Amino acid sequence: MSTFLTTLTEKSYLSDETEAINFVIEYFNQSSKPFDDLLENLSQLSDSDCNNKNISLIKCLLHSFLQWKNQSYKSSSSLPQFDKTLMNNLLLQNLPLTVLKDFLEIFQMSKEDLINSLRTLLKLPMNSHVYKRALNIIVLFGYQLDFQPNEILLPLILNGKDHLIDIYVNKTDQFEIYLLKLLDHLYKGNGKKIREILSDEYQIKDVTFSKKNVSKLAVRYWNLYGNGDDENYPHLRVLQQKRTLGYLINVRYNGLNEEKTMGDECWNELVEEIVQDSADLSEYLIEILADKDDIVAVKYWMNQLDRPYHSLPTWVQQYINITQNSEAKGIKSTETSVKTTIIDYYRIPLEDNQITFVDTMSTYERFLDRLFQNDNDKIIIGFDCEWKPVFNNTSTSKQRISIMQIAFSNEIFLLDLLHFFRTCDSEQVQQRLANRLFDDDQVTLLCYGFKSDAAMLIASFPNFDQALRSGKTLLDLSLVQANLLNIQHDIFPYAAIDNKNPSKDKGLSELVRLCFGKQLNKSEQCSNWERRPLRYAQTSYAATDAFCLLDVYKFLSNHFQSSDYLKSFRGKKPKNLDSTVARQIDENFQDSNLTNNNDSTDPSQISKDAIQVSQELIRPCQIKFVVDNMLYGLGRELRVAGCDTVILANEEPHTAAIRYARSENRIILSRGAPYNLLRSHTVEGRCWQPPLNVSAKEQCYAVLKHFNVQVLLEDIFSRCSICNGGDYAIVNARDIRLLWCKMKNLSLEELEPELVNYQPEMIDIDRMTLKNENVPLVLIGLSLRNYRSYDEFFICRRCGKVYWQGTHWRRRADLQLLHSATDIKRIEKVDSDSDDGIVFYDAESTL
Repeated sequence: MSTFLTTLTEKSYLSDETEAINFVIEYFNQSSKPFDDLLENLSQLSDSDCNNKNISLIKCLLHSFLQWKNQSYKSSSSLPQFDKTLMNNLLLQNLPLTVLKDFLEIFQMSKEDLINSLRTLLKLPMNSHVYKRALNIIVLFGYQLDFQPNEILLPLILNGKDHLIDIYVNKTDQFEIYLLKLLDHLYKGNGKKIREILSDEYQIKDVTFSKKNVSKLAVRYWNLYGNGDDENYPHLRVLQQKRTLGYLINVRYNGLNEEKTMGDECWNELVEEIVQDSADLSEYLIEILADKDDIVAVKYWMNQLDRPYHSLPTWVQQYINITQNSEAKGIKSTETSVKTTIIDYYRIPLEDNQITFVDTMSTYERFLDRLFQNDNDKIIIGFDCEWKPVFNNTSTSKQRISIMQIAFSNEIFLLDLLHFFRTCDSEQVQQRLANRLFDDDQVTLLCYGFKSDAAMLIASFPNFDQALRSGKTLLDLSLVQANLLNIQHDIFPYAAIDNKNPSKDKGLSELVRLCFGKQLNKSEQCSNWERRPLRYAQTSYAATDAFCLLDVYKFLSNHFQSSDYLKSFRGKKPKNLDSTVARQIDENFQDSNLTNNNDSTDPSQISKDAIQVSQELIRPCQIKFVVDNMLYGLGRELRVAGCDTVILANEEPHTAAIRYARSENRIILSRGAPYNLLRSHTVEGRCWQPPLNVSAKEQCYAVLKHFNVQVLLEDIFSRCSICNGGDYAIVNARDIRLLWCKMKNLSLEELEPELVNYQPEMIDIDRMTLKNENVPLVLIGLSLRNYRSYDEFFICRRCGKVYWQGTHWRRRADLQLLHSATDIKRIEKVDSDSDDGIVFYDAESTL
């Protein structure tokens, strides 16, 4: 650092600001080349570590120079010669953004010249530091609309650069609307004309992009900024509906409904609501059903949507003809018939006339009479709420609570909160009800997993907030269930089940099964609760969910021969229940579960270096994580990057992460309420929350950056993404080709004649395991097209998964996942161009 800068530093921190400014002005008064001297001093400050101290000096220097220029520089308006290359380097690469306005004023750079310089930088790779800086400068000066869409916004969209688009939009309504209009225009014609629009209107030709990524990005921003504005963005609305239809199709045909939360009637009404009055969506639905080879569904929806045969696409007509001809000839379907098992579900002991739907003032007054009958007597009631599901993960989803169920021992009331209740006076009616249900010494309100109900209630009816903050009436049976399963599980007569057929029930249904041996029928859980009138099945489901809580309470009270144990849970609720209800900490976590374990690692013995994030680069093999089951995708990504990562199983409680962290010296990764809970029981720095509402890849990038982990090429797929194993057997291609042919029951004589007499080196073909090992091999993803394409394969010795260096490995190798403290690069999103929402990360396997 020059003598001048050293003196300026001393004066800036030891004297007042005026003295420092006067020192700078005097320096430039004596300079023969003041502009070059300014550039040189700025360069020195910018080339060194640009910390807060240097930024303050840069600001002081520029501010002082401006005063000098305005007061003492007596030349004409034209500036003297100076090093323009150095000026441009400082402007476009080095100087802090906060000082650029002063810098441009000093060197009298016009808007046109600045835009031309920035336009050059926009041609550089989007992942480069210089490109991002150029974008930030454009945003700083509000120049976004001075560039054509094909210069900034369209390339960002086509490359899926959400983070850079967020910088461009800058939380400004004008640019949010501009982005949405551009996206909506791209999807004119159902997205089939994107390439044509790009070529004809924006001169973007022969560009490679993922249609799936672009559609996901478009829907994301429509949900963020569109606020359901169907009129101004009709094409984005259709795109969202198509993606929702795709999800519902996956629920029905791809096994995403294992918990049976969506029955046929429920599925049909959700689909009908989406496609009604839209010829494009109805055609899209029928095409998907034909592609799924469901001729019964195709005919049903042709009739429901009034789509005659001649109005369908040619290939769908051909499909119908071929299928009907096959049926006429008596050709049997290749599908295996599945026997329908009749399930004996739990049923409430009440008649239909004991269930009242409250949607008029007369029925509401009758409900209130029952609720407030004998004010001084203690009452126990069952409570639940229902609302229409949404099928996107954005925070702006407009969910409204629809039904509130209140169950007494001989009568159940279903309150229409969506329509009728909103017409009631908020002070005299709503507040009175809220106080009685949630803030009354005489009431015990039985509920299950109340936090989600509370969040929806407060979001829909803010005047419930105060009563819910009290919550003295609440008795959450999910807390009772967790406690009893931990300390006295034999209280449940049906706790022990056949190990070959483990229970798939969860939540309240599992609690009912534990008590009575019968599960709840959850087929209406995800139905359209905003529909009026409710179907009979919906009414029955809603009533059952509330009444069963009374039955469970009665069962447990009888077993204990006293209700004292259950009453000890009364009033326990999430802390600090706020009207936003984004995250809550469960107050009922049992500290004794933690203090009584025999962990081998004492938190006090963890070194300070382990608590603080390392300032030096470390390798994936030097750090270990335990990941909450809500972050399953992140866990898989960390394994792909080579990090030893335990992913909690669905049946494991969140607090199991603490046991892994202590016994195996792992760092906990969690989110939301469990994160707050786990952080309070771990050493500071050993529990971290990845960013929310981003992809698993972006979360992985954030974790690696936060903990300063450098991933090299040899780390990629060094751990099994399925089981976390790190021991692979390397097997030659002939062994795998022979194994694949045997698994597919294909003839070696026809496909692999040279392998007819071949003796495998490492694989026991008869047992389909590695030789002298017992783990069955899992070989999925190879086909006739590619099974000869690879020279060697890698088999995880722990789980038997077979890997090979296919396209996904090569993409990861291209990314290299390099990370350092000075050169941070965002991990690229790499997935298929299909639009099914499924991405595979482990080699080329398709799990």
